[in-house]
Amino acid sequence: MKKRIVTLTAIVFLLSACTNNAEKKESKNTNEETVMVEEIVPVNVITFEEQAEDLVGKKVVITGTVDHVCKHGGQKMFVIETGSDARVKVTPDEQVAAFKSEWEGQNIELTGIVEEQRIDEDYLKEWEEEIMADADMGDDKGEGKHLGGNMEKGGSDADKAEEMEKVNNLRQQIAETEKGYLSFFSILCTDYKVIDTDTEETEDTEETEGEE
Repeated sequence: MKKRIVTLTAIVFLLSACTNNAEKKESKNTNEETVMVEEIVPVNVITFEEQAEDLVGKKVVITGTVDHVCKHGGQKMFVIETGSDARVKVTPDEQVAAFKSEWEGQNIELTGIVEEQRIDEDYLKEWEEEIMADADMGDDKGEGKHLGGNMEKGGSDADKAEEMEKVNNLRQQIAETEKGYLSFFSILCTDYKVIDTDTEETEDTEETEGEE
């Protein structure tokens, strides 16, 4: 009888130990999942174009000088590296909402997702139809630096001949590539920090939201 009691006690102890080990292992896995952090890739303005294709859909951080902010609602901004011809297009996400024109000339640190815009023959045909229909040319068709900064739509009063020239230039570029389309990369801004060059103070997303 004593032998049976000892055996049963040993079995119960063994089962209890296995259960505890399983719970500890599960708890450890849960903790490991909790501390996982999304990787943010540092990039710079000069090499962004070269890196962008491999970074589409990934979060990056970039620092540069604000060259231009779109006057129509602040829905577009271009960041440059002083002393370089490199230029990166940035658009705001829903939280950021819009950029401010007074940022022009200031340094800014941006965090965001790399996006790709592809322009192919179908895209150009649609653009041609808009031109012929006198549609509003307020939206842009890619990154301006590829045509000497004169690639975006010209606005509601755009000259048809100039717009068609942009389309034809793009069509020529597509014909020269084996892919059959052109890729233009930009950053969808999810967070930012503006560095005031006069006072060395910074303005980030949270401070801006508080002011509003």
